[in-house]
This record gives sequence, C-alpha cells and structure tokens, in this order.
Amino acid sequence: MRITQVTPIPVTVSTERDPVSFCFLRVQTDDGRVGYGEACDSYCCTYAGLVSRVITDAYAPMLLGAELVAVEPLVERLRDSTRRRLGDAGMAVQALSAVEIALWDLLAQQRGVSVSTLFGRVRERIPVYASWTFLEEGSASWHHDRLAPWLERGVTMAKVRVGPNWRSDLATLAELRELLPDVELMVDGSETFTLPTALRIAERLADLGVTWFEEPLLQSARAGIRELARRSPVPIAYGEHCYSLHEAQDGLAHNEFAVLQPDAAVVGGLAVARQICQLGAYHGARVVPHICAGPVALAAGLQLAAATSSVQAAEYALHLVPVWEQLGLDLPVGLESIVDGTVAIPDAPGLGVRVDEDAAAKHPYQAPGARVAGTTTGVPDRFVGRV
Repeated sequence: MRITQVTPIPVTVSTERDPVSFCFLRVQTDDGRVGYGEACDSYCCTYAGLVSRVITDAYAPMLLGAELVAVEPLVERLRDSTRRRLGDAGMAVQALSAVEIALWDLLAQQRGVSVSTLFGRVRERIPVYASWTFLEEGSASWHHDRLAPWLERGVTMAKVRVGPNWRSDLATLAELRELLPDVELMVDGSETFTLPTALRIAERLADLGVTWFEEPLLQSARAGIRELARRSPVPIAYGEHCYSLHEAQDGLAHNEFAVLQPDAAVVGGLAVARQICQLGAYHGARVVPHICAGPVALAAGLQLAAATSSVQAAEYALHLVPVWEQLGLDLPVGLESIVDGTVAIPDAPGLGVRVDEDAAAKHPYQAPGARVAGTTTGVPDRFVGRV
C-alpha cells in the first residue's frame, strides 16, 4: 500500500455563533483506499490555509510514494526532517496530526478493523461532557435551556467559559449552579487571566463546587501555572496546547495540572496522545481529552478513548454538532446519539468517519482577517489582553 495522493481540504462554515474553519486531509493509496485526518489549533482550525500549505510543501513530498506498513516510522521521519526549520510546536505539529490520523485510518482499513482495535480496544462507549459557550452570551436560564436537552439524555457534566468580564460571568455562573445543582460544572478560562485574577476566580469557583478550572493562564506561563496549581482550591486543567510527550511530562512532573487534556488533532496524532493519556494516569491526573474541531477530529478522539483505559470522558462541543452533521459521513452525532450520557465509539474499519467532500466543496476556506475566532463579537481582548 503506497501513498499516491496527499490533499488538504480547508473549509469555512458559518454557524449561528461565528464562522469556523477546518483543515481536513485526504490521503489516497495505490489500492484505492482513502484515509482522512484533521488538524486542530484548539478550536477548529482558524488558519486552515496555512496548515494546508505546511502539509503540501513540507510533508506531502516525503509521503508520496512511501509504503505504508506502519504509521510511526513515517511520522517520526516527517517530524525529524522538519523540526529544525518549521519548529516542533504550533502549526507544524497540528499539520502532522492530520497526517498521522489519516495514516492510522488507512492502515486500520487495510486490516479490516477500527483504529482503536489496532491499539487495543478497551471500551465500546465513553461518557461525554457538554462543552458549551461563554457565560457572557446569555443569562443563566438561557444557558440552562440549551444544556437541558443533553442533560435529559444522561449527560452529567457541562463546561462553560469565562472571559474578561469575569465578575459578571461569575454572577451568571452562580445562578446557573442553582439551576443545575446535580451537574458537574467545569470552567474554561481560555488563557485570559493573570495569576492574581485567576486565583480570585478559582476561590469563587471552589465556592460553587466547580470540578476544574481550565487554562486560566497562558500555556507558556509555566511558572505562573505552577504557582496557581499550588494555591488554587480547584483542580487546574491543561493539555490542549501540548505539542509533545516531553512537554506533557514536564507539566505533570511539576504538578502544573491535575486534569490532562491532550488532543490527537493537535499534539501530533493518536499515538503520542495515547502515550500522554497513559502518562497522566501514572501521575494521578484526571484524563479527559480535548475535542473541539470537525467530525474527523471527533472520531479520532473517540478512537483514542476506546484504546486508552485512563480516559474518563470525552469533550462534546454542542455548538459544533450541526457542522459534524454537515461535513461528516458514517459517524452518528447529535442528541439522539447520546444514550445514558455516553456515545458509541465507531467499530467500522478505520476511524469510522468520512469527510463529505461534496459538502466541503460548498464551503471554501476564508481567512479570518482581523476577526478573532472563537468569539461572537470578535473582540481581540478575549485572547490578546490579560486581566
């Protein structure tokens, strides 16, 4: 089985919140098989055109004509051959993630089993948590009403997001807690805060019984994260911006986080994400992979959960469900796919998902320009200011 085509598929889809972009990858072999991968930059793939160019210019020339017998030797060659020029983080590794996932999809198809079966499948279903939007986007009752259908399907965990106006967000959160007394609530800080503010927020989150406080400081503020983790009364979660096993090891060894959230579409693919999950178990961390992109990244995250006993739950981004339904084929998603708070993990050969390329072609990629992805208003202070 030799690789004959490597084709990035960047798309931009409008949703009721904001336009979101995705970078899928189509890899074809000489026996006619097609495998799909996807890159993520922690929220869909804002600069999908640039990630596509990394694949086309740097990785595709080394992949074309290569025999696919095992995934990891090919991926290691790509990483080792480009790390001194492209770096070993950010877009280079995100793009590599798409390649690695697509190669596993192909290899599993050839062998007639699911990707998780190749690794060693340990479960058929996984609990999910409802990953929801910024608290500023509506009242507590508004958030409650949109979470309610998922909670009625047995989901017992939900995550919301705080922003620069954190005082009013916490007031909304307190009201939401009263409406959802039996639900595990988590809060995402989106790297918005300084250490003093994060500590103040963490104290209030503890009062409200919040399960974890996710990425309150910049991922690069390692000393600050260590101090926050030491002093916070709420467990601190990180991992979606992790780009290697060594980076995860360093964070865990220094007790920077108690909840570990690697993403196979960010960190370099399924194999390294699985190693990080296993490492998290060794350090006693709660392991809950990050999944916040398109249907291929979702399928990869579910296969990761199926092959890793330390994974306790998977993220389920509610506002992306319409996009999953529009761009993905063969993967059941949406409200009806949730049974007792869990989703079934595909067991068809490969990842268990295909990109609807006809649908994707109707949504050509559009660079974001000055708009800040992941916000409803595009306010730059969300991510470039620190409060």
